[in-house]
This record gives sequence, C-alpha cells and structure tokens, in this order.
Amino acid sequence: MAFYLGKAVDTEAGGTTDERVLYEPKHLTTHGLVFGMTGSGKTGLCVGLLEEAALHDIPTIAIDPKGDLTNLALSWPDLDASHFTEWLDPSAAEAAGGDASKAGAARAALWRRGLEGSGLGEADIRRLRERTNITIYTPGSSAGVPVSLLDRFDPPGDYAQMPGEERAELVSGLVAALLGLIDVDADPLRSRESILIANILTHAWERGHAIELADLIRAVSDPPFDRLGVFELEQFFPKKARQQLAMRLNGLIASPAFAQWLTGAPLDIDQLFARNDAGSRTSIFTIAHLSDSERMSFVTLLLERIVAWMRTQPGSGELRALVYMDEVTGYLPPHPLNPPSKRPLLTLLKQARAFGLGTLLATQNPVDVDYKALTNAGTWFVGKLQTEQDLERILDGLTAAASGHGKALDRGALSRRVAGLEGRQFVLSNAHTDEQPVLKTRFCMSNLRGPLTRHEIERAESAGFYNLTTDPRLGPLGRSGPMSDRRATPRPPGRGTELSAASPRTRPPDPRPELASALVGGTPEGVDARFLGREWLRDPAAREAVGLGPIAASTGTVTYQPALLCRARLMWRNDAGKSVGGDLLTRVVYPLPYLPSAVRFPGPGVEVPEAWLEPAAEPGTAFDLLPAWLDRRAKVERLRERFADELAATGRVSVPVCPPLSLHGEPGEPLEAFRERLATRLRLAAERLRDADAGPRSVEAAIWQRRLDGLREELEMSAREIRWLSERGETDKLSRAKDGARLRMQSYREMEAARDAAAAERERSLADTEFADIDHLASCRMELLTLDRDRTRVSWFGILWIPSH
Repeated sequence: MAFYLGKAVDTEAGGTTDERVLYEPKHLTTHGLVFGMTGSGKTGLCVGLLEEAALHDIPTIAIDPKGDLTNLALSWPDLDASHFTEWLDPSAAEAAGGDASKAGAARAALWRRGLEGSGLGEADIRRLRERTNITIYTPGSSAGVPVSLLDRFDPPGDYAQMPGEERAELVSGLVAALLGLIDVDADPLRSRESILIANILTHAWERGHAIELADLIRAVSDPPFDRLGVFELEQFFPKKARQQLAMRLNGLIASPAFAQWLTGAPLDIDQLFARNDAGSRTSIFTIAHLSDSERMSFVTLLLERIVAWMRTQPGSGELRALVYMDEVTGYLPPHPLNPPSKRPLLTLLKQARAFGLGTLLATQNPVDVDYKALTNAGTWFVGKLQTEQDLERILDGLTAAASGHGKALDRGALSRRVAGLEGRQFVLSNAHTDEQPVLKTRFCMSNLRGPLTRHEIERAESAGFYNLTTDPRLGPLGRSGPMSDRRATPRPPGRGTELSAASPRTRPPDPRPELASALVGGTPEGVDARFLGREWLRDPAAREAVGLGPIAASTGTVTYQPALLCRARLMWRNDAGKSVGGDLLTRVVYPLPYLPSAVRFPGPGVEVPEAWLEPAAEPGTAFDLLPAWLDRRAKVERLRERFADELAATGRVSVPVCPPLSLHGEPGEPLEAFRERLATRLRLAAERLRDADAGPRSVEAAIWQRRLDGLREELEMSAREIRWLSERGETDKLSRAKDGARLRMQSYREMEAARDAAAAERERSLADTEFADIDHLASCRMELLTLDRDRTRVSWFGILWIPSH
C-alpha cells in the first residue's frame, strides 16, 4: 500500500480536489528532501509521513533538534476535548483569554473537522496507536529514555572485514563527536588530539577489544604505542600536552551533568529497526535540551552507528527502514564547512539506497545544505519559500537531480508553481514519476501542539502515551526500574506567571573551572553587547527574528543565553561600476554552534529594531556560559573580520532594476513585485503631474475664453450694424460691414482652433508621460549586483543576550 500524503490541488482553479495524492514507500529508498519556510506546513507534512511509515510497519529513527516530533505521542482515538485541554500549549490558553477548557474544546473540534476533511477518523487513529511503538529518547536527560553512548566503544561486528577507508571514516567520526564535547576542533589530518585518539581506538579494535571511556582517557595519557607516523610519540604529542587533554576528557565523566550520557538504554540500531508482526518502532531522539556541541556529538555518534549497521545488511529494493532529521541546517552545510555529522549523512544519501534504508531531511534554508546532498535525493517536497535565493538553489538542485535520472525540468513552470503555493501546499517532484503534482497535506492524527518540555515528556510517559510495548520481539526499551519509581511530574504552570523563551538550550555546568570563573558576569571586557527585552518575546516577529520557538510560562530566574548580532551597511554596484544604493543587513546567529568554524553568517537578513534592545540586563538575572571561542575581545574581533570577509566573498545579489529611471529594488525582491511597486509610484507621479498642471491649464483656458468672448461681442455688434444698414438701404456701407463681419468670424474660428490645439498638445504631453511609464515598466529586468567592498562597512558586531528560563 502507498503512503497517503494529502489531496491534489487544482492549480488552474485554485482549489483542493478530492483526489488523494499517494506515494510509494520504496521511492524513499532514493531519499527525500522537504523544503519550506516557517509556516509552510513542513512539520505537518513530515509528521504525516512518519505516521504513514508507522502504519506500514516501517521502523523509523527520527532525530528531533527542535522538539516538534514528540507530538507523535499525542494521539487519541476518541478525540476527546479533555485530552486537548490537558496538553494545551500555554500560549493557546492565553490567546483564548485564559479559558483552557474553551481553547481545548475548540482545538478538538478543529482536529475532528480537519481529519474528516482528509477522509480520516477515529478508526485510523486507533490503528495507528495499535501498530506504533513510540519511544522518546532524551540523550543526556532522564526526562524520556536516557541513552548510553560514551560508556564504551565497541567495534562493529564486521570491523575486521571492512575496507580500510570505511574503518578510518568510522573511527574519525566517533573521535570528532567525542572531542566536540570538549570544544576541540577534530580535523582528522591536522589535529594531533584527533590523530592520537583515533590511533588508540584503532589499536584496540584491530585486536577485537572494546574500550571503555575511562580506559580511553588513561590511554591518552599513556598510549599503547610509542610512535605516530614517522615521529616519536613524545615529539609528536608531548606527555604534558597529552595529560592536559586527558584532564579535559576526565572532566566529562567527573561532571554530574554528564552522568546521564554514561547510563541508559544502549544504542542498538538492530533493535531500533526491528520489524515483525508485532509492529515496528518509531524512535524519536529529541535533542532540543542539549547544548550545540552535545547535539553535534550525539547526532554524529548516532549516524555513525546507523552507517555501521547499514553495511551489515543484505541488499533490498524495498523500504526496510527510515532515518528522518527534522532540521538539517548546520549538520550538512555546503563546502568548505565540514562538521562531524556531514560525512555520515552524505554516506547515507549516497549508499543507503542499496540496503533499503531511506533518508528524509527537512530544512527551511536550502542554501545552507550541501549541493551533493541535493543532487542525491530522488524525492523533493517544496513548500512556500522565504527568498528568491532559496528558490534558485532548489531549481538548480532539481535540474541536476532530473538530469541524473535522464529527465528535463521546466524551470519556469516549476518556479511559477512554487511562487503560487499557500500554507500546507507542496510541489511533489519524484524522480520515479513524470508528474509534479501540487498537494495539500492531510491532517495529522497526532496533535501538533508544539515542542514538549522535559517535564511534559515525563508526564506523557506516565500517562501511557508512549514507550508501551511489552512484546519481547521488540526488545527492551531501556527504562530501568518500575514506572512507579519515577518521580512525580509537576503540571504545567498556570496563568499569572511570566513569559520567557521556551527553548531549553542552557549548557550544562562547564567542567573547566577556569573558563567558568572567567565568564561569570556575562560579556567579556571590551565586547559590545545588547539585551533583548523580555516583553518582546510576546511578539512573534521578534521570536522569529532571533530564531526562538514558542513561549512558555515560567516563574524561574531569567537566564540570558548568548547569540551573535551582526549588522552591516551594504553598498552595491552594477557591472558598469555604477553605485546603485545600499541596504542595512542584520543577521542573528542563534543558537551558537559548538565550534567557531560552524558559525554560518550567509543567509537572509532579519529585522531587529533598536526598540527591541536594551543596553543593560535585568537586575538579578544570570548568564549562560559563553563558548570558549567567544571569551575574549580578540576572538570576537576575528569573527567580525570573518563576517566582513564572508560578506565580500558572497556579495552578489540579483535585484530588479529599471535602467531608464536608474531605480533598483531590494535584494531577493521578485521582478513582478518590483513592477507593481514601480507602477504605483509612477501612477502617483502622473497624478501629481496632472494636479500640478491643473492650475496653469485653467489660467490658459481663461485667457483663451476672454479672447473668444471679445471676438464674440464684436461679431454681435457687426450683426446689429448689418441689420441697421439693411433697414436704411445703405448699400455701400452694408457691403463693407459684411466684409468686416466675415473677417471677424474667421478670426474667431482660428482662435477656437488654436485653443483646442493647445489643449490637445497639453493632453498629448501628459499621455506621452504615461506611455513612457509603460515603457519603463516593460524595461524592468533582473540585474546582478556586486558588493562594493570599499564602501561596505560592518556597523555593529557583538553579543546579543536572549532571556530564557
């Protein structure tokens, strides 16, 4: 059976039809990409895909950096309003005037109507609950099921038979993940720390031995070999330096905050991908609560385990299992960035097809995804996009992917389709079919209420919403101790509490006391800083600008978390070298990555008005620790210089221009939008011109009228004179009078013609202006502008402190 994704959209009529859009699961073996800006419906599409995989008994490992996928545990066959009320997002209750029951009932009714509109009902939800065994893993936390990752490093079962290149890649990935936890940049070719630990692991694994973390740390100080490459060990990595590295690694296992990484369920990929008559697993690894270095390390370790498992499997043309990552930005960046997670992700995209393992990745920033990843995906779901740059990147990738499958792509038609998309609408491009339908996603059976907090994850398990399986064929889920031993979970706070950011990104206590003591008090000396006002967290625009998710109630102490705020005044010039104006660019880097090399400056600008920012922190607040690469002014200055260099290196934008008027639009502005804006501007200018011309035109008309009135009076006098002479019979005088009257009539007609000609000329002049405006609109085109490096300036660069709890 096929996946049910949604209903087809009639792009001509603009409405949704009753035709179901179906998708063959085996097509995901060539992998899938989901693109869409915030509000595009990307999360709903992906949750629906995971529900379909569960209904088809396809086991899934889902990596959840934002916390949205925990909503898969919130599905109730009866759709009773009490469930929705109990699990209501606090901000939804506040929006309903504080009446949680009313808001919950409204949400339950909305869900029932939405599912009925999608042709789904209670029976479908019941079948989903019966066929799905959901487990929510929380690495580094006991909120869900903790994961034991670093207590022991076991070699894969086929390690001895693996090619040398694959063994080296596996070891280097594990080493990079481990060193990332202590903020060491683990370049496998240049980092002596990486080379040493990789040789220790290889030494043990080649002899068939597993090595525990404690033994690995001791081996760092006293390795089982005395030479690395052609150099003596002491020359390559002196003992004093090795001892310092061992002390930093020892800080991991000595820290209470790290204890959860050493206990919990073993990361057994074979068990996670178990598939039989009892159903299959949907394993959600939610990592929103981790620091950036911990996220990178965990994702790398998990992906390396999946790659190792994949290489032990027989070939398959059907979809055997699925790996999904909810937001891949930062984990699969374009060249030359190379975080530890990039290599195993690319390996899955290039090799997993042969083993029946599908990979599905989602992002709202296509320009931040490696081009090789784009061209290795056979299925693309494209929703509403944020910038023209995003659309061009997707069109380039689709063109390359289609070419690889021997197909041609109509870029213009696809571009128009994407430009016309609304929320929950996606263009489906599948290399296995010739059609590219537009679909509106079906309603999810899970309640998409937003990320669950750690307390809510505990409460969901206690309520029996996940981790329920007792079937021995699915194996243990890793929770030690009976459910009654779990500590009671407090209910979500009610009204009357303060609001702060709900993003649980606080770092654990830093095991390096010298760094912690150096950073008490927040901003390093000599570094510029601003503080986001807490009242602005109520504004969705402010939260979106700095990369925050929803807000939650909290009565705890406010803690400021660090971000980078970068501002530059960009000046542009065209190919002729002519300056065409400038723009103010503002970017926010949040959350801060685990290494400075992972900081990504390119991307769309955001609006951060000065009104949102405060010069000082609130009294009585605490500060989260800065990463080590931001603890001195000199390091911040180096980042500022890199920001300026990257601006200069990537400083080419496509903007709409009107050459006759020497006008240009904004970077990323569509040509049609620029034309509409320019047409409005020209129309207003024409109206002003007509208004300005009205006065002189009325004066000129009055002058003409006075002249004509004078001639008309003379004609009337001539007529009276002719009548009088005719009555008296004075023939000679009568003849002369008639001749004079004819001359005056001719003068009158000539003056009327001159008046009409002057009015027509004035109208022609105004019409020429309007026709010229039409020509100007027709001459509008897109032009590539280059950054004027000499005139571009970084106007502000420093730390933005964001309040959180």
